[in-house]
Amino acid sequence: MLETVRQIIKKFQLVAPGDVIVVGVSGGADSLALLHLLRELEPRIAFNLHAATLNHQLRGEESDGDVAFVERICSDWDIPLVVGTTDVKGLAASRKLGIEAAARVARYDFLAETASSVGAMTIAVAHHADDQAETVLMHLLRGAGMKGAAGMRLKSPVPEHANLSLIRPLLRVTRAEIEAYCEACGVTPRHDSTNDDTTIFRNYIRRDALPYLEHRSPHVRVALARFAELAAVEDDYFNQQVQQLVELNTVESIESRVSISRRAFQRMHMALQRRLLMWAVGQLETSESAPSQLILEAVEIGIRGQQGSVGLLGSGLRLRVDYDLIYVEHIDAPVPKADLPLLNMGYEQKVEIPSVIDLGDYRLAVGLDKVTNEALSCQLAIDDVSTVILRTRQNGDRFTPFGMDGHTQKLSRWMVNAKIPQVIRDQIPLIVINGDIAGIFVNRRWIISDSFAVRNTSSRVIYFQFLQNS
Repeated sequence: MLETVRQIIKKFQLVAPGDVIVVGVSGGADSLALLHLLRELEPRIAFNLHAATLNHQLRGEESDGDVAFVERICSDWDIPLVVGTTDVKGLAASRKLGIEAAARVARYDFLAETASSVGAMTIAVAHHADDQAETVLMHLLRGAGMKGAAGMRLKSPVPEHANLSLIRPLLRVTRAEIEAYCEACGVTPRHDSTNDDTTIFRNYIRRDALPYLEHRSPHVRVALARFAELAAVEDDYFNQQVQQLVELNTVESIESRVSISRRAFQRMHMALQRRLLMWAVGQLETSESAPSQLILEAVEIGIRGQQGSVGLLGSGLRLRVDYDLIYVEHIDAPVPKADLPLLNMGYEQKVEIPSVIDLGDYRLAVGLDKVTNEALSCQLAIDDVSTVILRTRQNGDRFTPFGMDGHTQKLSRWMVNAKIPQVIRDQIPLIVINGDIAGIFVNRRWIISDSFAVRNTSSRVIYFQFLQNS
């Protein structure tokens, strides 16, 4: 088995000379075999080995005994060891996780901290071929897609610590081979009593489901592992396709949302649409995956949904359809900062002539003098006795677009026709004169009402200009 692991490390470039490796050790057969194998390979490959063991405080004296056992082994084998302790039950309660999920988080956080303390960039864990079969079957039973079917990788980023590499040198070695190796080396591992609890899903798969399936198909574990390898290749392909979309600016991730070209999305194969949405969910700093059914429903909305359509993705995320873009975002995501003045929803301010109204990033200058720079400016014909208001839209608003011979249109309909994104419609600045909308500022220009256009008129000409505050 030593030569098998050496070949795996070499073929897949898991370890390089000079690397510092942290090995997660529990005291069980798998991690002891891994530690022993890497100890044998350390001088041949010229890397530096450190061990790390975490007391999860879940099994009282048994957990303490595991730590003491690992300490003796590492002392006998002359391997430096870091010991940690975590209250996994407390972590599970505080983060609303199951015990298994909390223990996993605690382990990887501890291993990452250990790696940082010893100058390592690689963490080795003892997952093996039987673990892979169990993982794939669990994922399939839970309705996973291709990404879940790919199971575990020989090399991948450490969960929540993407700057570190996680390697699994035993992933193509069976549990039977590991146990035989331990016996041949005279290593007697500890037994974790929680592995006997079949109310834990993985234990049920390991102790009941897979043995039952083996009666029908003796090679089920090999078949599941082979399926995982095939799925991993396809998973890598889709990852490459998504990265190409990012590089082509078809997809953009900014702060609390991911934007996707609506036209490009609708032309994609559904498999790529699903993968793209899964990637977008992962970009928004959520450790949970969106349920497959919600992803499928979101794809349907992205393909056929009208502007303003929304689909929930779970974990506080949603898909939202706009005119040219599809957004994946947090449900409470703030309106994106635009390179134009926007007002707070419900804003209303009486405008004196002349005056300057401070709006934060911008100010609105109002006066009788013609502006020298016409950018972001307009001119309106306003009678001397008029009430001028700067506000956002209200129910019942109507607008008289220029060139419609005085015919009015509902402002809401005008905004739809003008393709103003729904997310900013309630913040668009309006100039309202005596209750009638005279000007709308959108897309960095003023849209003027036919009723207040400057022609040969005796009315005053008032100039409005947005200026950016420095």
